[in-house]
Amino acid sequence: MGRNKKFDTVETIGQIQQVFIQKSYNATSLDDLVQATGLLRGSLYSTFGSKEGMFIAALSDSLEKESEESWHLILIAMTELTNQSKRVFEIINQWYHHQSYQTVTEKLGQIVLKESGITEVK
Repeated sequence: MGRNKKFDTVETIGQIQQVFIQKSYNATSLDDLVQATGLLRGSLYSTFGSKEGMFIAALSDSLEKESEESWHLILIAMTELTNQSKRVFEIINQWYHHQSYQTVTEKLGQIVLKESGITEVK
């Protein structure tokens, strides 16, 4: 008998967000996502369709909530996915055109500097 496929999608998306933020998109494996969520591959694929679908769900959720995680996922999307995923490009492009250029530049710059270890950003 198979496992119960019912799970909290909101909680799962939050777990997926954390994996992508910690490892980035390209460095995240399906095994990483399975381990973080405690779900079977089949459950993840039947819900999200693909690794890209999981990232899109995580990105879309964070943009809706305008959380701090949004900025990390936006940076990952811009540097790793917009040139290869039309759907991610459309999401980021639409989001960007509703933002202040100054705010985007400052926030993404702060994240890059902090993550590189060059500076401590408050």
